[in-house]
Amino acid sequence: MKIGILYPRSNAHPGMMMDFMDGIKTALKQQQLNEHIRLVSESVGLGGQEKEVYEKAEKLLMLEGVDILVGYLDLRVMEILKPLLYASGKLVVVVNPGANYPQNWVPQQNIINLTLQHSFLCWLSGKRATQLIKTNAVTATSFYDCGYLHTAAMVKGFIRSGGEIKYNYVNNQRYDNTFEIKQLTEYLSQEKQLYSLLCVFDSLPASLFYAQLNTFDDAGSLQLFVSPMMLEKEALEKIADKYQFSIVGYIPWHSSAENISNQEFIESYQQQTNRTPTIFSLLGWETGFILQEIYLQNDGQYTDGIELAGKLAKVKINSPRGEMKLDPETNYFIAPICRCSVKSNSDKLTVEYIAPPEKEWAEFVGEPLDGVSSGWTNTYLCY
Repeated sequence: MKIGILYPRSNAHPGMMMDFMDGIKTALKQQQLNEHIRLVSESVGLGGQEKEVYEKAEKLLMLEGVDILVGYLDLRVMEILKPLLYASGKLVVVVNPGANYPQNWVPQQNIINLTLQHSFLCWLSGKRATQLIKTNAVTATSFYDCGYLHTAAMVKGFIRSGGEIKYNYVNNQRYDNTFEIKQLTEYLSQEKQLYSLLCVFDSLPASLFYAQLNTFDDAGSLQLFVSPMMLEKEALEKIADKYQFSIVGYIPWHSSAENISNQEFIESYQQQTNRTPTIFSLLGWETGFILQEIYLQNDGQYTDGIELAGKLAKVKINSPRGEMKLDPETNYFIAPICRCSVKSNSDKLTVEYIAPPEKEWAEFVGEPLDGVSSGWTNTYLCY
């Protein structure tokens, strides 16, 4: 079986694609399939140049003759590829963090989506804010992050559950020692009744944001509801002191999960790469297990993408996240999630494991994206 892979590079996360590719390779080796499944890859830069992405996809499908195409790409650039992908008839696996979500959830039958569900998890954080505080809130994000729909998803979850946004803060500072949030803290000082922040930052700006906010005089009164990248180790480990504010949010996976698949993932990845696995390694490992299912079920017949997607919808993947399955209504994989929190005046992250929230997922996809939206075309985290 011949697999074509389109992968972007990332200046913000230089090891991202190495982790992703090694995740696929370690999964295939762990399943003793590395001699049966051949990988052919093409770089697409930051993943935002539509012409370049199209040409690389066309090369893999037409010249290389791959059986299945795996594209680590964002949804906005995928739109230009859909006529080509549909005409090919091949199965396409779209992989990304899930910071964007589609205008509508009607699936193209030969395209399936494997994500970290970031927009959905942000939407859950917004809903959680109204459950815990039932009051007004301020949004805080970065210039880069607000170009994706996970911020909108968090705000939608908050507003649809009865909340009201009083102020929007977008930081455009460099991610170095000049980073500051004075404009935000000045507003918070004036509006004493606002104690809740809906926050969406990548891990590096998140660590800078936390450090600055921790010195705010009224930090102990603040409750933060955050995006998944703000709960990554790189975001949380920079503060030497305790957090004055509380933090609540959701992540797709935590390394402490005690299921057998997670233990195998961590041990295999560390043994084969001498590195600690990341969320990008996780996406690669899961991709490898999806390819395994296809290889084992189809006896050398891999050209009918619709048929392959239909078969995948009938099986469950033993992911490090837990049992993962393909939702046939959207062609998105859904999996268990983690709710995380840090209490005020503490530095301890508490992780609660939650079964696939199918009811909430149905509610999320049941609310179509309203109006015209714009943003970055490059894959999230690739900047």
